[in-house]
Amino acid sequence: MADPFDSGTGTEGWSVPASAALVRWNGRWLLDVAGRGVRGAVLRDPALWRLIGELARRPAGDRAALERLALDAGVPVGAVSGCLASLERAGLIRPAAAPGDEPPDGSPAAHDWSLAGLAAPADYRDPRLTDDDIALMTSYAREEPPPPAVPELPAGAPGIPLPHPVADPAGHPLRVLGGVLYLSHAIVDDAAIGPLPRSRRVPPSHGASHPFDLLVGCRWADGAATVHAYDPCLHALGPAVTDRPGARAAVLRLMGNAAAGPGDALVTVHLAVGRVQWRYRTGAAYPTVFLDLGHLLEALGCAAGWHDTVAVDVPVGRTPPLVRDDGHGPGPVLAARLLRGAVDEGS
Repeated sequence: MADPFDSGTGTEGWSVPASAALVRWNGRWLLDVAGRGVRGAVLRDPALWRLIGELARRPAGDRAALERLALDAGVPVGAVSGCLASLERAGLIRPAAAPGDEPPDGSPAAHDWSLAGLAAPADYRDPRLTDDDIALMTSYAREEPPPPAVPELPAGAPGIPLPHPVADPAGHPLRVLGGVLYLSHAIVDDAAIGPLPRSRRVPPSHGASHPFDLLVGCRWADGAATVHAYDPCLHALGPAVTDRPGARAAVLRLMGNAAAGPGDALVTVHLAVGRVQWRYRTGAAYPTVFLDLGHLLEALGCAAGWHDTVAVDVPVGRTPPLVRDDGHGPGPVLAARLLRGAVDEGS
C-alpha cells in the first residue's frame, strides 16, 4: 500500500504555508491558514504545536528531516506518518515546491481571501456574497454582540458644532478644521451587514468599520489649549477631554513637539482595532487596519490642501502592539497631523 504522505518529490523541503497566522481568540490559540481554507484550527496536542513552531522557524529539508522533527516534538513513532499526512491534507504543512497558497477560483478559500484583501476585492453586488456574510455575522453575534461602529461620547454634553465644507459660509472660524475632518472622517450615512453596525464615510475604504477614533488638540488665539474627541456622526468636537488624562496628555505632548501655535490644530488617530477584529477573526484584521489608515491620512492631506493649508506629519514615536482595546477610551496613537491655521481663522 502506498504511503499517503509520499509526494514523490524527494527533497522538496517542508514548511508552514506563507499565509499561516497565529490568532488568539476567546482564550485559545488558533492556527489560521486563509489561503488554504483552514480557519481556526485548534491544535490540542502540545506535540503538534511544537512541530508547527519548529517548521515555522526552520523548514525541514526533506521527508526524513520532517519525520525527525515530528519525533523530536513528541509525536509517537507509530503515529508519525499518519500525523504528517493529516497535517498536509489540512493545509497546515506543505512542500516548498508545491503550488502557491492561492486557492482555486470559486472555492470557499477564494471567498475568504477576497474578504481578507489578499485577492481581488469582494463584489458585494453579488447577493450570494452578501447572504454569506450576513449568515456569518449572525453566528458571531450569537456569542458576542458587535461593538459600536463609532466612539460613544457623553450624551447631552456641550460640544462644538463644525461647519460643513460646502453648505456653510466661508467665514466660519472653524472652516478649515471642519472641512478637513468632514472630508476625511465624517459619517454621511449609517449602514450594516446583518447585525454588524457599519458606517459610510466620505472617502471609501476597505472594511468601512471606522477602526479609528480622532482626538483634536486646538491651540486657540489666546494661547489656551483644549483636547476634544471628534464625533463623526454629528460632525462636531465633543466636550473637552478631561476624564482620560493619558489620552489628553499624549495629544498635548505631541502639540508641544510640533510647536503648535495659536490657530493650529493637531489631529491624532487612535486605534479602535476591536471593531475590525469582531468582523475579521484572523490576521486579515491587520491589513484592513492599515488600508483604512492609508485612506484616512491621504484624504486628510488632500482635504487640507483643498482648504489652502497643509497637514504636517508629526512623529508619534514607537507604535505599541496592535492588541484588542478595552473599549474604555481612545486606543494607541498611530499617526498625528498638524493643521496650520485651522482654528480661530482670521483672528
